[in-house]
Amino acid sequence: MELGLISNSALNPSVYWTTLLPPLFSGLADQPGVRTIAPPPVAWGRRGQWRKVRSEVKGCDALFWIQLAARPNAPIHLASYLNLRARRSNFILDAWKPSLTKIGLVATLERLDPCFVAYREATVELKRRFPLAKFVWLPFGAYTDVFYPRKEEKSIFAFWLGRRYEPLHQALLAYCEPRGLKYVYSQGGGLTTEEVGRLTSSAQYYVATPPDLDQPKRTGGFSPLVMRYYEGLAAGTRLLGVLPRSGEYESILPLDALCQVSPDGSDLAKRLDEDRSNPDNQRAVDAAAAFVREHHSWRRRAEQVFDHLANGAPIEFPTMQKERPVGRVSARPSVRQEMPHELKATQRFG
Repeated sequence: MELGLISNSALNPSVYWTTLLPPLFSGLADQPGVRTIAPPPVAWGRRGQWRKVRSEVKGCDALFWIQLAARPNAPIHLASYLNLRARRSNFILDAWKPSLTKIGLVATLERLDPCFVAYREATVELKRRFPLAKFVWLPFGAYTDVFYPRKEEKSIFAFWLGRRYEPLHQALLAYCEPRGLKYVYSQGGGLTTEEVGRLTSSAQYYVATPPDLDQPKRTGGFSPLVMRYYEGLAAGTRLLGVLPRSGEYESILPLDALCQVSPDGSDLAKRLDEDRSNPDNQRAVDAAAAFVREHHSWRRRAEQVFDHLANGAPIEFPTMQKERPVGRVSARPSVRQEMPHELKATQRFG
């Protein structure tokens, strides 16, 4: 199989892609017969570059690209049409419920083989509504070159990256302030990938919530397992937050590495007090970190995509044994006592 990866790296990608596309494409590029093709913007002055893209695409018998919703941006879409004899497949990241009709129609008409979908709820509904198309559930993963345990003191009590659900955020502020615990939360981006990884591994708790809490209209009610859950565990940090209603978390990730609280934060203080007194927590987190790094990295996702396209191998996910004995640790990681504050950074994320 000569597989062409159609990349948006020459199209000024948004920060959303910086911990997703590079590790996935890097893992795929390591496989035999794979090349990366980066089309430029569509412009007359770029016609020389487009001739090169056409030649590269023509040399492939399979093509693969990533997109957010129903369609990729114009240069990716155009490049994918330069060789209609090739097998064409894509990976849709944000298959929200309001977009499913367009996604299903495009996947059927363009004969995508297959259309990988990040959300299980969307995959199930697309298969039901569009039986002539091919859909495969491909969950998110973690960029393990960025999110990994560091040999440093866990000086932050809790870290919340990106979007926040305000009731839970306020409950966490109310918990940390009187106890002098350091709660760090990002505001409006501005972080490098290295800074994000270091902050995540420096925290005792990494907050993760499903997107339907704060964006119900956009998601259409879907409650998927998103990257935050994988990232925190890969960094060796205990998760704090809300389980997605889809059941995806319970199906592939360990529950004992998560301190689950109500979305409105009404039980946060009680749950955290109980959780912090559990001496088995760090052992559970260490086991979860090793598990996620082995089975749920973007590099592993790349291997799964390649094996599926090249050999028709099913994409399967092992689970941690529930009967696994949990050892004890002598004490919780120490916490430097500081007041919560809003993270302010000047460097660009990515």
